[in-house]
Amino acid sequence: MSLVACVRMPKDLEGAAAALGRAVGLTLAEARLRLAPEPPAILASLAPEAAARLVSELRGAGVAALVVEGAESLPGQRIVARSATLGPSGASFQPRTGAALALPWAEVSALFRGASTVRSETATLQQTSKFSLSTAIATQGLKMSRKEDRTVRSQQEETEQVILLYGKGGQRVVLRERELDFSFLGAAMQPTRIANMGALAKLLKEKAPGAFYDERLLRLGRRPLPLFVGGETHVQMGKTSQTLLDTSGGLEVLGTALWRAVEERLLP
Repeated sequence: MSLVACVRMPKDLEGAAAALGRAVGLTLAEARLRLAPEPPAILASLAPEAAARLVSELRGAGVAALVVEGAESLPGQRIVARSATLGPSGASFQPRTGAALALPWAEVSALFRGASTVRSETATLQQTSKFSLSTAIATQGLKMSRKEDRTVRSQQEETEQVILLYGKGGQRVVLRERELDFSFLGAAMQPTRIANMGALAKLLKEKAPGAFYDERLLRLGRRPLPLFVGGETHVQMGKTSQTLLDTSGGLEVLGTALWRAVEERLLP
């Protein structure tokens, strides 16, 4: 399946919603909801041929739409970097295991700073006993309490900054805050991981001035995407249930949509 994304807010939102609704079989209200999020917004998941037809119809209605290919269909190598060497003419990114990816600065087409979130919610059904006057009267004192069920909920959230770097040949480098050994920054190394991510983004911008740079994914990378993108799991164990939402996959989908927009000259 291929995803269809909108990378700029349509000037004629009603016209865009009408075109989307006709093409995908949505009501006007449903189509408006798909177009409402700040771009890039994921509009549909369709077979490749149907996705291409939808993009053609939406562009005819003035919508900056494109197909976002799945990771398995993208050209070029993808790595999650552990370390890097930033030279004068290019960089070499080394994953934890496997071969390094070398990329000349002139071949870097897009650079995005973003953040992803892992949110977990745990709900546990607990049974407690509570004194009940009505129960005591009804049983003539043989039973003084009744059992009550209550659900105890707890939530946790962790956020991680990420830098996504794209090459003109489809190379993708993922630089994660918790994965990187920042010692390669040398004198630019900072005392905290967040500060190091900022320093690294600055260095990469300076090294690849021709690359399109954007920070909107610092906000948008943390939002849940439509269900057909995935990222949410639910586990039930006895009286305890856990819902886990991980937006890291969605962050890369949005990054790919922005990169494709740069390649197709829909951005900047």
